[in-house]
Amino acid sequence: MRHKPLRDPLRDELTMAVGLVWGHLNAQQPEEAYDLARGCLQLWPGERSLSLMAAYAAAELAEPVDLAALRGQAGADPARVADEAAWIDLVERRAGTAP
Repeated sequence: MRHKPLRDPLRDELTMAVGLVWGHLNAQQPEEAYDLARGCLQLWPGERSLSLMAAYAAAELAEPVDLAALRGQAGADPARVADEAAWIDLVERRAGTAP
C-alpha cells in the first residue's frame, strides 16, 4: 500500500498568511497588512512575498522602506524576477522615492 506524502503544515500556514496579508492590501487596510506581514516575517524571515507586501504596506503608511535591501534580496525563482522588480518599483513610487 502506498502512503500519501505528508504535507508540511508550516507551508500551509505560510500560504494562508500570504493570502491574509494580500487580502488586507486588497481591502485597503495597510495597517493590518503591515502588522501581519511583520509578524509573519518573524516566522518566515526570508519569505520574499511577505517582504514585498510588508514593504508596500510600509510605503502606504509612510513608514521607512529600505529599498536597497529589498532589491538585494533576490528571489530564488528566475521566472519571478520581473514581477519582483515591478513590485519594488511600485513600492518606490508609493514611497515617493522614485526618480
